[in-house]
Amino acid sequence: MGEYAVHRRVASQLVDKPQICIVMDHPSNDEVRLNKILAGDFIISRICTQVGIDINKCMLTHAFQLKPAQDNLQNFFHKRSEYKALCKDSEWRTPYPITTYGYLKQEMGQDLERLYNEINEAQPNVIIAMGSISLWALTGFDKIGVYRGAVIESSTDSLNRNYKIIPSYSPSAVFKNYGFRYHLYSDYKKAKRESRTSKINYEERELWIEPSIEDLYTFESKYIKDLGDTKPLSFDIETAGGQITCIGFAPSLNHAIVVPFTYNYWAEPERKKAWAWVKRLLEDETIVKVAQNQTYDVSWLKYMQDIEVRGTIHDTMHAQHSLQPELEKGLGFLGSTYTNEGAWKTLAKFSDSTKADE
Repeated sequence: MGEYAVHRRVASQLVDKPQICIVMDHPSNDEVRLNKILAGDFIISRICTQVGIDINKCMLTHAFQLKPAQDNLQNFFHKRSEYKALCKDSEWRTPYPITTYGYLKQEMGQDLERLYNEINEAQPNVIIAMGSISLWALTGFDKIGVYRGAVIESSTDSLNRNYKIIPSYSPSAVFKNYGFRYHLYSDYKKAKRESRTSKINYEERELWIEPSIEDLYTFESKYIKDLGDTKPLSFDIETAGGQITCIGFAPSLNHAIVVPFTYNYWAEPERKKAWAWVKRLLEDETIVKVAQNQTYDVSWLKYMQDIEVRGTIHDTMHAQHSLQPELEKGLGFLGSTYTNEGAWKTLAKFSDSTKADE
């Protein structure tokens, strides 16, 4: 059978002016047998019904319209060593980014160009990328577990504009892992909301990341002083090498400040003043506070700086466990489920962190 299970392409389900496009990695056995896109059969159809999406008005397609033998996507890619050897004997170079599988084979490029042409023609408001290869074809990223649930932009020159992409797990992954059904429900609910417009809405935020001592008091005066007992102050510490490296405060969705405590950021007098400012805020009983796995933060602050966090403290990890005890409780999952935020953990690398919020 070679690289393909069946040498027959499963055509896309194209509709007029779709608001939502669903892209899967490749056809399933049943889709090849019936020569029809089933979109995960009853799972996706049921979720669409639950969130108010009419699947018959959605564009349905695959990144690859052929099914790889044994569902092994490696059949569509050259391993690094194979590609390196091929480049020695040929002038051909792949125009597509590398994936964990390697480099796309030349004959498979027609599938991606077909995909881009169909999207350019349909111009959906939002695209659900179901699987790592669908995500890669549209954005160049292939870590579906990292980007799942985020609202990100397409990043290929073959598309006629930047499209909103919501990565989600593939139908086969959902079949294998029952817990992923909630992730899928959350992602489709977000897609329904995002399908109202093609515009990508970015929150305007004011982030203070290299403050002076004067900045700490200015930020407090502008955004923390008048919180009262109804608006909470979020706080979060980061640790590495047995030290608290920084602490962040967010009094609202749009304003935040990070107080660094890396070794060379403050001169010693200013370092003491910065910790005194942090201590005064956290020990103020009139300020309602929010943290993720606050036991960790509170323990470290007490042990390292003798800061006794006082007042009402809400914990998002505990709240998630109470609400849905069978699901993940890490901050990354909560962010991907309840917000449109991207995978912020990929923006910086924190080594040796021991915080158990993952």
